Amino acid sequence: MIYEGKQSIFSHQDQYALIRLVNSEDDATTKKHEEGKTTFTLKMAKYLSTSGIGDYLDGINVLLSFLLTVLHLIDCSFWVQGGTYDVGEAQTFITIPELICYIYFLLDFAINFYLSENKLFFTFQTTSLIEYVSIFPSLLARLNIITGYKYIYLLRVLRFLLCYKLDKVLQRLSMEVFRLAYKPIVTVMAIIMINSSVLYVVEQDYSIVEYIYFMVVTISTVGFGDVYPTTIYGRFSIIIAILIMFLVLPTQVEMLTRVYSLRSQYARNKYISKKESEHVLLLGSSQVEGFKTFLNELYHSDHGMNDTNTVILQPQAPTEEMTLQLKQPALQSRVIYLEGHPLQNKDLERCSSKDCNCVIVLANKTSRTPKRDDYRNIIHAFAVKQFAKKQKSRKGARVCLQVLQPSSKDLYFNSLGGHETDQVICVDELKLYLLGKTCLCPGINTLISFLIQSSKPSYDITKYDKNKGEWIDDYLCGMQNEIYRVPLESEAFVGLTFSQISQAIYKELNIILFALEVELESGTSVFVNPAEYLFEDYLHYGYVIANEMPNIDQIQQTKFPEYIQKNYCFPNVQRQQNNKNAIQQEAEYLKEILSEGIKDDSSKHPAYYQVKPQTITTGLPKVGDQEKFENHFIVCGVVSDMKYLMMPLRARSLKNIQPIVILNQDLIPTEIQLQINKFPKVYFQQGSPLNTEDLKKACIQKASALVILQKSADQEEGLSNIVDADTIFIYKTVKLLNQNINIITELASISTISFLQISRNNYVQKYDWSVSEPFASGEIYISTMLDTLICQAYYNPFITSIFDQMILGSATVNKKNKKIYQASKLQQSNLFLINIPPKYQEKTFGELFEILLTEQKMIPIGLYRGEKVKNNNKPYVFLKPPMDVIVSSKDRVYVLSAKQPKEQETTLDNQINQGKESASQYFNIKSKLQGEEGRVDIEFSRELMKFNEKMKNFGTGLKQINSSVFNQGLIQEDFIPKIRSLLKQELASLNPQT
Repeated sequence: MIYEGKQSIFSHQDQYALIRLVNSEDDATTKKHEEGKTTFTLKMAKYLSTSGIGDYLDGINVLLSFLLTVLHLIDCSFWVQGGTYDVGEAQTFITIPELICYIYFLLDFAINFYLSENKLFFTFQTTSLIEYVSIFPSLLARLNIITGYKYIYLLRVLRFLLCYKLDKVLQRLSMEVFRLAYKPIVTVMAIIMINSSVLYVVEQDYSIVEYIYFMVVTISTVGFGDVYPTTIYGRFSIIIAILIMFLVLPTQVEMLTRVYSLRSQYARNKYISKKESEHVLLLGSSQVEGFKTFLNELYHSDHGMNDTNTVILQPQAPTEEMTLQLKQPALQSRVIYLEGHPLQNKDLERCSSKDCNCVIVLANKTSRTPKRDDYRNIIHAFAVKQFAKKQKSRKGARVCLQVLQPSSKDLYFNSLGGHETDQVICVDELKLYLLGKTCLCPGINTLISFLIQSSKPSYDITKYDKNKGEWIDDYLCGMQNEIYRVPLESEAFVGLTFSQISQAIYKELNIILFALEVELESGTSVFVNPAEYLFEDYLHYGYVIANEMPNIDQIQQTKFPEYIQKNYCFPNVQRQQNNKNAIQQEAEYLKEILSEGIKDDSSKHPAYYQVKPQTITTGLPKVGDQEKFENHFIVCGVVSDMKYLMMPLRARSLKNIQPIVILNQDLIPTEIQLQINKFPKVYFQQGSPLNTEDLKKACIQKASALVILQKSADQEEGLSNIVDADTIFIYKTVKLLNQNINIITELASISTISFLQISRNNYVQKYDWSVSEPFASGEIYISTMLDTLICQAYYNPFITSIFDQMILGSATVNKKNKKIYQASKLQQSNLFLINIPPKYQEKTFGELFEILLTEQKMIPIGLYRGEKVKNNNKPYVFLKPPMDVIVSSKDRVYVLSAKQPKEQETTLDNQINQGKESASQYFNIKSKLQGEEGRVDIEFSRELMKFNEKMKNFGTGLKQINSSVFNQGLIQEDFIPKIRSLLKQELASLNPQT
């Protein structure tokens, strides 16, 4: 069993299942050792028990016992009435099956006798005595060894009592209701068959059929009186039968009724799969809001005509809130809720899991025990896969799994051998990625929610007027856009670069082509803005941002200007040789990330800026030991897996990194400190974010962004509003000290957004929480967006890779694939938020799109509009504005670029005059990415400062040459020698080690 401390993280049922499913190899090894020590008898008994063959043998025994009873009743109909003499020769069609039954019974009895541990007890137990009485007398009479009197053959009917053997088989198969229903049925049939046979032998006034009729009438308490016993033996047998019925049958029926009443209709329902329609199996411990978000996205009209059914399997009956969701007209005929457990085979059969198209597991985002919930969800998903494998499913069970902790992703793929078509989305990992990225790129969480969410407030974009003075029109217009996957197979695309095709499609159709699927030797991969990629003559798939599904024919017929020259010099790169689909390629992408991992050694993982980790005793640098910061980031609180918050802020695609100050009441735990002490410019300030003095110590007035983290362990069920109270208080306190700071936080309850609202408009009441100003500005992260993401991953497996690139850029590319990508001029781009250069202000967004894509190979996808642009108190996200929208000086633009864009200067004179300052800032030690004072080698710092002075002198020399030579409009013959001489002098004076 797996333990967390001293307390088991699983219930007993989950522990046993985990032992069976995960430790199969250990069980096999233990089995080999036991086989060397145990006898053949124990080995045989264990094999029959574990393989299920013993249950099959018992089932055959019960079936033949029922058959023998039926043969007895048929045989009685051929007897001559009167007397107890020999019945004579039986019919052949009765004798042969009867002898076959006897042979099987004898073999089964011999096997059970041989395998029994206590043979004396087995010999005299009740079932053995019934075996003796029901087999041997009638068999000897049938073989003419003894006289075949009627009462001898009467003993055959007692064989029906052994039908109770099936009760143990049903109990082992956990078929409780069927087992309880089976017992009273067998009891009633035993009373009818045995007593009718007894009456036929002792009475002999009526036929066997009439006595069966008499027993049925008697048990049903009707009693017509047309058939009745006349002898003392017959009447005594009826008394015994009635007493047995009154003593045994009510108890059995009561147990059945009690158990059946405890089971709701959801525990009795069953889903029958159909060939013409697919179905998905929905598991997990998510709250109702998570299931609601997933189902609304799954059945949205943007995904086309969806005939897929959904089976929700949960261990408890649905709550009242869940029942109301299931009764919605759009879901009532497509979603079926079943009460059951994924570790029970009978429940997996009820939901037809072997034929399901996908197993989707949703995690509880507010769980107080994330590791336990992850392990439970993983084992449930794996149980479904194992069941489908045993049932020889035609489709196999693809899994889309949500986990809370990043370590659980490793557990699924490495420990349990996740299938190549499976997808795992880590909630905490993506959440921390987004919170960290929002510090650099405000509004990214709002922008991504637009791209993946289909259910939005409706808005007619044809009525959009750019001259309207309300920001809500911009916001709703941009909200209507999302991601679509389209084929690109036109011959007109061959020989053109991705940027040329993207520019032409945008200009003609007003949709943004921003990503591309490309077949390579390593498989199919997706690339965000591979600007220089040259299209070849095979099918590509592109990803576009549009307000509705684009017309594929219009895309294929895109026209290009005549002056664009095509290039047919394609790189000599092998294409994909296997038949792996997109799901398998995305799974391999996830496995590559897991295999690479986040290495402690920065030389093995150069995607992030790292320094030599400090010892635990030294701890992180204190804010009081450093100069005051500007434009730094403050993180309020500490959570596990803190490194995922730091990674977007320390990606090597950034030219400059800002300090990070962690503000927490308690000291940072050792395990968390080990994660983050290898990142540069990370500082710790002990204090409370509710205390203004502590906030001032963290230089809150000069900070550019603040992240408020929640501790999920402190959350309690049903108290999500109280959990958000601290967040609201921190938000209000910080805003009093710094109105311009960008605050990013997670809310456990959507309803608490109203406490952060500044304006008194009625947009939230008119639409929903997604139009509130805090969410529009990107200050709020809502965890339900990941339920939408896993639904999008079900439709399109590459969607998670696209967002990983937007957040981390090329940080997830391993060295092997990097060479392949470079050979094909492929690159992965990051999402940046940049200021609009002054010379491009007051231009339209369409003009800005063309300029940035043509000149800098960047794809603009939206605007982050500043305050007071359109009666807005906060900035807001405007995704894919119409072409004619005028950009202002307060706007910033979201761009997809492989490198961090350079902020352009206003004039050429400013560039010349600030040349020395740029050189000085570039080599200033305090802006070096390797670390701050006390964290960089002293000698290296001194040499670096000397080099800085040399470069200043070098810049002065260039300026003198510029004045004396270039002002004349000519390049003199001694110009090149002067440059070479000056360079040699400066480089010779430098320390070789530097």
